[in-house]
Amino acid sequence: MVRRRWLIVQVALLGVLAVLALPAAGSAFAGVPIALTATGPVPAVQTVSTVTYPLWINQDTVTHTVAFANGRCTVQVAPDATAGCPEGFSNVAGDYAYTVDGTAQASVVVQLAGRIVTLGARTHKIAGGARLTLHGQLSSFVPLPSPGPASPVTLLARPDRMHPFRRIAVVKPKIDHSKGSFGELRWHIRVRPQARTIYIAEANTQPQTWQQAWSKPFRVRIGR
Repeated sequence: MVRRRWLIVQVALLGVLAVLALPAAGSAFAGVPIALTATGPVPAVQTVSTVTYPLWINQDTVTHTVAFANGRCTVQVAPDATAGCPEGFSNVAGDYAYTVDGTAQASVVVQLAGRIVTLGARTHKIAGGARLTLHGQLSSFVPLPSPGPASPVTLLARPDRMHPFRRIAVVKPKIDHSKGSFGELRWHIRVRPQARTIYIAEANTQPQTWQQAWSKPFRVRIGR
């Protein structure tokens, strides 16, 4: 019976999360649910990222008060209602303890958001002096209701493994609205390598919010 109730709670939370992950158009954040029950919050320790936020869902019949030990957030949640902390609460990674009604101990763990940057082209071999368009996508490990801010992508290059990568360009992705309701962040740049070159794309901006990310190396050979 206990296991059945637990499954019911989990299914309900997943349903709510599916709805909460679609806030107003253009929003780059999604809510991560925490159930408030008669026996305490579920889960007692919830992990969110710096591009998501905790959202309490009161499944009890009485109002509950969520109060963080650092004083940054206190919210009251009525029965069958939801509530979250002010915008910006989850912007800094860390472990944040809170209580429910001053008794039940719980915490929210905020982690840096993971992201992915890709790099490709139509071919690995070009004629000497020819141009080649490198392109890729910038996305997050966390499913977001919108692409989020278009952080710059740094393009690095080196002739071989014996040499270090050096920065050759910084490109700002643009939203491709043809890809889904909210689009995707895509970037491209034209290069003209004079010799065999290894390229790599790096996303290293906003380190207080995002993890650094690197694409797989892309090798370009010069032929006839």
